[in-house]
Parts: sequence; structure tokens; C-alpha cells
Amino acid sequence: MRLQTLSDSLNHLSPLANLSLSSPHRVLVIGCAYGGISTVVNLFSYSNGKVPQSVYSVPDFNGKKSQNGIDITVIDERDGYFHSVGAPLAHVAPKHTPKMWKRYSRMNELRHHNIHFKHGSVKNLDPEAKLVEWQDRNGKVETQSYDYVVIATGLKRHWPAVPKSGSFAEYTKDARELINQITGKGEQQDGRKVVVIGAGAVGVEFAGEIAHHYPSIHVTLVHSRAEVLSSEPLPHEVKEKAKQLLEEEGVNLVLGNRASINELPNGKYEVTLSNGDKLFPDVLLDATKKGLPTTNFLPTDCLDEAKEIKVTPNLTFSSSVANAKAHYGVGDVIAWSGIKRAGGAMVMGQIAAANIYSSILNAEDPSSNHTPSELPHYDAVIGLAVGKQCLTYDPKNGMKWGVELMKSYFQDDLGWAANLKYLGLTDMEQETEKPVRNVEIKEVGVAPEQVPAAA
Repeated sequence: MRLQTLSDSLNHLSPLANLSLSSPHRVLVIGCAYGGISTVVNLFSYSNGKVPQSVYSVPDFNGKKSQNGIDITVIDERDGYFHSVGAPLAHVAPKHTPKMWKRYSRMNELRHHNIHFKHGSVKNLDPEAKLVEWQDRNGKVETQSYDYVVIATGLKRHWPAVPKSGSFAEYTKDARELINQITGKGEQQDGRKVVVIGAGAVGVEFAGEIAHHYPSIHVTLVHSRAEVLSSEPLPHEVKEKAKQLLEEEGVNLVLGNRASINELPNGKYEVTLSNGDKLFPDVLLDATKKGLPTTNFLPTDCLDEAKEIKVTPNLTFSSSVANAKAHYGVGDVIAWSGIKRAGGAMVMGQIAAANIYSSILNAEDPSSNHTPSELPHYDAVIGLAVGKQCLTYDPKNGMKWGVELMKSYFQDDLGWAANLKYLGLTDMEQETEKPVRNVEIKEVGVAPEQVPAAA
């Protein structure tokens, strides 16, 4: 019996394996978009005695390091960090395509022996055993144990709002094919027609980018409701201004009409509107599909009716599942106020990292008594790229728009360089870039370089 107990304690599947007093604290991050990578970067900074910059007040811990250290494992379906806010640019303008995906293996700051990336998807999570089952790209099922876990899997969005593939090579191939479809492989573009269905943020930005980059292509945006951004909790004047900016960009708007789609033998489409009109575009982009939370691997007790994770203001699970305080949720996957956006997810990652580190230090030295940080209520704010112009709104500063705002808020890459600079991430073979200017801190972004809201 004594031998069995010893054997069991050495088995990584056993709960006794979690009781080691000298092993590094194991933090598992599932999903590595804005919320996930923010968690990784900030937690790694804390573990090295550094104070990461943050919009909201979080403790600096006075440079105190963990006695046992921290070991971070990331499981992600992609092999790199993709700028989802920049998807309309990445999938429309070929020069931006390779820049919008940064492979983890090539990012200088992530090449550390305490940070491990695994390419695959989680299939099951057992909060009592603190164990997940995950499947790699070849279909092999493996297990990963943890002391703390951060769920940052976001919403399951649809192509072309996000890449449909998990590797950089596949992503660039898919984007190139879509751009060729839009442009006719660079041939004569006069007379080509593109129809975008759905005038949510994704549809608005795709229509605007295509019209801006290819003015000779006829772009039509079809929406079933009478105003664009109809599902967003924004004032009417914001939605009306977005409509005006689209029209200034040359986009033809067809509002208040549902569309039915029929693919024709010649590879084109027949789009029939509810008013009886028919459109025959060369390319059709469907931006009507709503993103769904990627939470199918979690116990149902953790989720609300919308399948989003129920969390406390500390970002720990609010349900009665085992070890709830060791389980965190960040980003689009959690039930929280406001519009889901990149900047908000990154702030959540910062707070989750601070709270995990507080818990680690308190566990090692109960006299530390570090207090967890709380996530504030999020107002409905938005930063929207509409061709050459940008539209922003938040309750404190109201609505702003224009070409100059586009330059300061998104710059020329939909905020990608500013995002990477804020996180402190650089590519191993990164070319010398133009300096990223500092911009004024607003509620719609993350300081000191503003990170735009998710589309």
C-alpha cells in the first residue's frame, strides 16, 4: 500500500502531483489571442521582478519574485499571435498579410525555458484534478496538469473575420487566394463586383477596406436592418456616422433587406434581396455569422445561458466547481459588460496575471496578504476603421471621426505595431520599423500606445 501511494504521487495524473513544495507553479493558458498573450507577457514580467505597464491599477509587488518560480504553458490552435483587429487589412491588402501573424517560435521575448507553446486544442478540462486533455494537430491526445489555468479561447469566429487555418503557412495561402478572388488576380478590376452581407463591425470594416484599396471595384454592403452596427449598444448617431463614412468611401449600402445566396456554375453568385432585386457579384463575403464562445470543453456549471464563463470581478470562476479560485477567464469568452474588444481583453489579461501572482506569493508567504485586483465595469465603446477614416465612441469623450484620427488611433496597420510595442514583443527577423508614435490615452484603448477595440 505504501509503494502504491509513492507510485501514485509520482504519476503526473494524480492530484498528489500537485502537492510538491519545490516545483515551479504551473500556469496553463488556453488560447493566446489578446487576453491570453497579455496574461503570458504580464505574468512573465512579474515573475522576473518587473512591473508591467497597465491602464488600471495593479500591484507592483515591489519586485518580489516567487520562491519556486513559474512555469507557463500555452495551448493554442494557432502557431502564432494573429492581429484579429487587422483581419480586414490582412485579407484585403497583400503587403499586410504576412505582418499580421507573428509565430510564437520567432518572438524574442517568448523564447524562454519557462514558456512552452503547444499547437492544438483542448478537448476536456477537469477542475478537480486540475488536468486537461488536448489534441495536437496530428490528432494525438495528450494531458496537461496545472496549478492555475486561464481560459482565453475567445469566440469561434468565422472566415474571413479570422483565419480559417492554424498555421502561418496556411493562413498566408488562404489570404492570398481571397485577395486574388477580390482583385481578379490583379487583372483589370474595372467592373468587378464584391458583395458583403452583414453590416456589423466586421462587415463594415471589410467593405471599407476593399473600397479604399480598390476604388475601381464596385462594393455593395447588404444588411437586413435599417442601420449599420444594428446589434451594438451604441447611440443612433454613431451608427449613422458609420453609414456616412462608408458612403464617402464609395460603398453602396443596401439596408433593410435580407439576402438569399445561390452559387452559380460559373463560380459567381446570385444574391436575391427581400425586395426582389438581384445582385451578381464576382465575390461574396458573408459577415452575418455570430461568433460563439469556445467553451465546449468546460463543465456546464461554469457557464451561463450564452455559454460564456461566469466570473467574479477578480476574473476567477464564480461557479461552485472545484478549485474555482485557481480558474480564470479573460477576453471574449467571459460574461462581462461592454462590447467585446481587443483592448478590453488585454486589460483582463493584465488583471488575471496580477491576481495569479498575488495568489502565488500569498501561498508561499501567508504574511504577504496581497489583495486581488478587480476588473471594472466596461462601458460600450468602439474603435472602427472605415477605409481611410476612423470612428471612435465612448461615453466620456463622445464620438470622433476623421482621417487624422485614423492616423493617431490605428496608424497604417490597424494598430498592430502599437499592440506589439505595448506588449514588448519583437520578431527575431523583424525589419526596422517606423517609430510607433504615442497617442493620447482614452477609454477606447490601452495606454500608453492605444490598442484599438476589437472589430
